[in-house]
Amino acid sequence: MGTKHEPRVYFNSDSVYAILLRVQPDVVLMELDSSFFDKNFRFNLEKYPDLLSTNETIGAHRYQQEQGVDLRPFEITGRNEWYREHRYFERQDSMWRDALALYRADKLSRKNREDMELILQVMNYNDMKFASPRDMNSSMTMGYLSLREYILYQKLVSIVETEEMLNHWRSFVRLWSSRWYERNEVMAANIRRMAEAYSGKRLLVLVGLEHKPGLLKLLKECEGVELKEYWEF
Repeated sequence: MGTKHEPRVYFNSDSVYAILLRVQPDVVLMELDSSFFDKNFRFNLEKYPDLLSTNETIGAHRYQQEQGVDLRPFEITGRNEWYREHRYFERQDSMWRDALALYRADKLSRKNREDMELILQVMNYNDMKFASPRDMNSSMTMGYLSLREYILYQKLVSIVETEEMLNHWRSFVRLWSSRWYERNEVMAANIRRMAEAYSGKRLLVLVGLEHKPGLLKLLKECEGVELKEYWEF
């Protein structure tokens, strides 16, 4: 299930809880790494007292407290530490500001200007209004997000690599793009591993909406895994 981490009119922690009640999974896979869990795979709230701050953690914790379901991590190990080590978000924001400044000053090549306009169009997806969690996870939304991913991660790399005034960002933009796809590949591999460990069981994957199209593509290539949307239960 594709999720939003922060509450929206159409999606919040109650939505997560209601979907868990509907699906009744044997295992819930969380977009976290193992450091956020104790040895019994419960949220380590002593170490991370602010962990229950997202729709997914609040809803899953409530369901686990009531139903005793297994929670398991499937995120790439050391994600947050890696971001800090590479100053990822700080550099991402600076790179974006520099590219946008060239666009606004009309200093990009014609092709790069057109590509930037495409990027700006798909960046507005956060303003989309969904009617429900099902609407948010529809095939139409997945198609749009797949296109958005391609435009964002391929076109911005091309702009940075071909504009001389952005040459100081070239090594980072490659890292920025490759990390997105690496995360998807690792998360898909971890989901497959959990599916094998819980063979014959029902797993519900809670993942940020933007990652869902990539994970679906990778998991569809995996034999022995039957993929279903939550409303099919």
